[in-house]
Amino acid sequence: MKKNFYLFLFLAAAVISCKKESDISALSSSGISSAKQAYYIGEHFGGGIIFYIDKTGRHGIIAAAADLEEPQPWAREYIVTGAVASKPGSGLNNTNRACKVLGFPLYEADGYAAVECTEIYLNGYNDWYLASKDELNELYLHKDVVGGFLPFSYWSSTEVNATQAWFQNFGTGTQVMQDKFAGYSVRPVRYF
Repeated sequence: MKKNFYLFLFLAAAVISCKKESDISALSSSGISSAKQAYYIGEHFGGGIIFYIDKTGRHGIIAAAADLEEPQPWAREYIVTGAVASKPGSGLNNTNRACKVLGFPLYEADGYAAVECTEIYLNGYNDWYLASKDELNELYLHKDVVGGFLPFSYWSSTEVNATQAWFQNFGTGTQVMQDKFAGYSVRPVRYF
């Protein structure tokens, strides 16, 4: 009888130990460093404020808490960059494409919206970019939760053609095609 009792204790301890190991390995193999997997719009996280969450609930887009200091043009020359994607998840690609074509200016005065976003180091992060047209609209829809917006126009990273790109008016919510040389507000964003 005593043998069965000790055998039972040994097996119970082994099962509990295996369960804990499998929980830990599942967590670490998923790439998640903390147990938190649920985020919410308006949460202060990752150097800014969450304004968009994907269907998984574990990834989304964060906005910086403030605009760049100075309004910026979309570009300083008329040229097609190919940064035409608009859907959520395409802003970083657009930003990189625009920077590749437009280049990285030597002087700050020669900057433009996309490059200004990529060159900032803010709250411990250096992977900021200019939101795509649809990402910017999501930001507009949650502007009161994020805060700090002026009722003016903000550039998106979505190009229309060689001379125009999309901006969004944060007073009215309208999205408009505008000349790339116009100086509008810029709010950097980043993925998480």
